[in-house]
Amino acid sequence: MSSRFSFGDKSKTKKQPFLRFDDVRRAEKDDWRTTGTRDSRDSGPSEWMEAEEQPRFLADQDSRKKFNKKLGTFGGFALAAFLAAMFFSSSGSPNYDVSDAAKKALEDRVSTALSAGAVLAAADDTVQPVDYTIRHQSQDESTRIWVWDYAAEDGDYVQVLVGGVPLTEPFMIKHKPRAFTVPATGDVQIRGIRDGGGGITYAVHFELNGTTYLNGAPPGEDNTYTLIRE
Repeated sequence: MSSRFSFGDKSKTKKQPFLRFDDVRRAEKDDWRTTGTRDSRDSGPSEWMEAEEQPRFLADQDSRKKFNKKLGTFGGFALAAFLAAMFFSSSGSPNYDVSDAAKKALEDRVSTALSAGAVLAAADDTVQPVDYTIRHQSQDESTRIWVWDYAAEDGDYVQVLVGGVPLTEPFMIKHKPRAFTVPATGDVQIRGIRDGGGGITYAVHFELNGTTYLNGAPPGEDNTYTLIRE
């Protein structure tokens, strides 16, 4: 008697292997290690690691954090050192004028070749005070002068007067010249106020004749520049 139902040939049916949960997780872990991909439901790479691998991973993370912190600290010190070097290089020793014109000016104490602010020497030398008469043909009622220290900035103080009347308060002369407006005729005095060491030496440049005068002014004494229009 034949059966109504036929289940086919059992010999041709391939039995599917049974996969345990541990086998699935191990396969997924191997896939993450080789391809860098993992299930989006997982919270982190530590889930794929063996128990003995997790402490080493955490130690590596801690080492990287310490290294980055040290690198940041070193970068901060390097930046500070660079900025300090830039500051001191820009505000360090002045650029001395060693040209032939500068050498001649030191010998003659008068020069039409020097510009205002020229620095000629690293130390003060002995300069005898001299009064000058300046003859010019300028029709201007006033002119400018520049006063500065052409040698060492050692704390010398001077004062500018016009006809014996103070035009300025006493001020310390520096390499950077200070400009003042004075009458184009009459007497302009530069008075020595305080000697910072080595004698008070200064330079003054007159706009109306384009001439620079190197002079010395003992404390309490004046150098007089008499301006005469011809």
